[in-house]
Amino acid sequence: MDRIEYLADLIVRRGCGFALLAIATVMLGLSYDLLLCLKSGAILEALHGSVLGLFAYNAPKWNHKSTELWTLLNKGADLPPNYPPAQLLEVLRKTYLRYAEMAGCVALMMCVGAVIVWIVR
Repeated sequence: MDRIEYLADLIVRRGCGFALLAIATVMLGLSYDLLLCLKSGAILEALHGSVLGLFAYNAPKWNHKSTELWTLLNKGADLPPNYPPAQLLEVLRKTYLRYAEMAGCVALMMCVGAVIVWIVR
């Protein structure tokens, strides 16, 4: 079970890394105006968290054989015999939810930062 959780975490973390790279690029492009930078970062991060939440909602409905987790598990060869496929999708769902919560916290921190910059101006 630890390997399945590790691989699910790796998959979601890699996707989040690419999303955060895109968000950081937009924020860097808007860095001339700190308020605009923080507001756009908060909006994009909230959108990122929403997408992760949708993935978590839809994960139990997916075909387990069409996921990247199944491929990384050597198409099921690394799993114990009679391992329930719903368990794989549940691990993915929990991982997506955990990262969606983190994205929400980051978006909230950016909103607070934007409010502080707005008040100080």
